[in-house]
Amino acid sequence: METGRKHALLAVLVLGSVAAAFFVKPISQPPGYHDFADQRTLWGMPHFMDVVSNLPFLVVGGYGLYNALSRTDLYYPVPEARWPWTLLALAILLTGFGSAYYHRAPSDATLFWDRLPMSIGFSALLGIMILERVNPRLGRWGWIPIVLAGVGSLLYWRWQGDLRFYYLLQVWAVLLVGVILALFRAPCTQTGALVEGIASYAGSKLLELLDAPIFSLTHVASGHTLKHLAAAAGSWFLFMHLLRRRPV
Repeated sequence: METGRKHALLAVLVLGSVAAAFFVKPISQPPGYHDFADQRTLWGMPHFMDVVSNLPFLVVGGYGLYNALSRTDLYYPVPEARWPWTLLALAILLTGFGSAYYHRAPSDATLFWDRLPMSIGFSALLGIMILERVNPRLGRWGWIPIVLAGVGSLLYWRWQGDLRFYYLLQVWAVLLVGVILALFRAPCTQTGALVEGIASYAGSKLLELLDAPIFSLTHVASGHTLKHLAAAAGSWFLFMHLLRRRPV
């Protein structure tokens, strides 16, 4: 497929999904969302497993941030890509804090601080894909507005009680990134690690849906606890891509 047609297809997908969101009824936060399967208190900490399972985000985010800031030998197809990669690492690190804070005392108010770094991370990843694979000229000035729009989708939920655009951002982080990986030429090696990262995050969403059944089956870990581990593993694959890739 010609590059122009690829760009047109991507534009149709983005604009079409945004337009479709306006025709969907507002999505409010489900009232039972905070009732996770594993309610155990261990060593005085409520919801112990859902809290401590966020530690891998701290490890992965801290490791990624250290490398993005300190290493000069990392390969960036576009030099400006260093900054959204750095922001992605910071977002993953802050997700560890925000999610642990939320799960210690689940509520809509604490959930905002869980979702805020995630929205930044999803948006930074989209910015990276556009900058490195789709159109470097567009990505150079476009990745920052993408991040601001991602944060705006969460603020819209906070102010209007409507999750449509935040959910759309999550869909983009899996499906739209997948489309970009399939359509556009890789400027570097290790694309497989990116695919593994996206697949791990998609798997984490399935584990989230199976929270109670998994806990009933194992009585050790719930689906939501495993969701954290799978999502952190996905983040690890993203940084393995960054650390190991070389020019094609």
